[in-house]
Amino acid sequence: MDPTRLSVPDRLLDTLERLFRIPSGDLKVTLTHVSNLVAEATGCDKVDAFLYDPKRDSLVAVGSSTQPLSMLQRKLGLDVLPLSNGGCTAHVYETGESVLHGNIQREEIDLPGIRDALGVRSLLAVPVEIGGRRRGALMLVSQTPDYFSEEDARFVATAGRWAGVVAHRAELLEEVGRNAAEQGRRAAAEELATALAHDLRNYLNPLNLRIELLRMRAERDTRAEDVQDIAATAASVRRLSEFVEEMLDVARIDQGMFKLQLGVVDLGELLRDVVSTFDTPQHPLHLRVEDGAPLLVAADRVRLRQCIENVVANALQKSPASAAVSIFAVREQAKGQRPRARIEIVDEGPGIPADVLPHVFERFYSAKPREGGLGIGLYLAKRIALLHGGDLTVESAPGKGARFTLLLSGAESAAAPT
Repeated sequence: MDPTRLSVPDRLLDTLERLFRIPSGDLKVTLTHVSNLVAEATGCDKVDAFLYDPKRDSLVAVGSSTQPLSMLQRKLGLDVLPLSNGGCTAHVYETGESVLHGNIQREEIDLPGIRDALGVRSLLAVPVEIGGRRRGALMLVSQTPDYFSEEDARFVATAGRWAGVVAHRAELLEEVGRNAAEQGRRAAAEELATALAHDLRNYLNPLNLRIELLRMRAERDTRAEDVQDIAATAASVRRLSEFVEEMLDVARIDQGMFKLQLGVVDLGELLRDVVSTFDTPQHPLHLRVEDGAPLLVAADRVRLRQCIENVVANALQKSPASAAVSIFAVREQAKGQRPRARIEIVDEGPGIPADVLPHVFERFYSAKPREGGLGIGLYLAKRIALLHGGDLTVESAPGKGARFTLLLSGAESAAAPT
């Protein structure tokens, strides 16, 4: 039966049933199906589902009915309508008001390309909301004057709301698919990184032995230049070994094998050791530890140092040449609560963009992967802080550097903690 000969309630019911039989696909496929259904139900010459694209500040026909006039529209580039050009579709999107015109030629309404190049006479457009937000417009056109009736307008307004629901379902499914793909990529990356780390460690152990033999021979033969070069090589291999161990630590955390050997750690002494390791004229470190009694914390000294060094190394990497990185350590104790220590590591770098900030502590996340690094340093630092019963947070504004804050449970005495 011809859908255009059905009553409005029957047309609505028929279209609704067919809308929800649309196979779950991507947004473009879904809106193309919607456009075809509405075109069939109204018998018009073309239907477009326009959505706003902020990058182009334009309405884009994401879905169009598969009709000759739609093909001509794409050929002429009229499937992209800049908001600055105005027109009926832009008006519907910007105001949320439906539009019905019986003869846009006679009234000289809408864009010349639509009136003249496409030969459109009648036009009906309604807003489209997706996920509770106005996102575009559903536009129907005919080359016949006074083609659309008030009944058509009511029908299309309802169909436009249903189209928004179907489009929202398609977007949610696309997002689920993207998330699943991203999780699969991360799982593969984690498995590969762990396997690589194990293999690299097997190669590094004999390499360290070879380097040590070369160093002993060079010292025995008093070859000073060779001793110096071997020392530099050993330092590079040592850094590589530390990197491999961090990759293995990620796997240990996942497998519940990351163990802490808790003791009482003098935080001031530990921070001074870290500063002596990293401080250089190119990147000076400024340390200030609260005066008074030693700042004691209950921690695994080796793991806590690893946590702090990872944050300091990140701060130095982001800071411009000769810019200082400041470290502050203070004791805190709220009334009725156990004491704790707060360490702040502040850099003078470019800051962290707002879209990157929520991902700073994610595993294998790097805002600029081309600069090197797998994005595990801050992930490990955060996990080590949490395993100590503390936390590591960050606050930043573009152009104003970053401030990392590490909170740790304090120890009231030098006795070993429980």
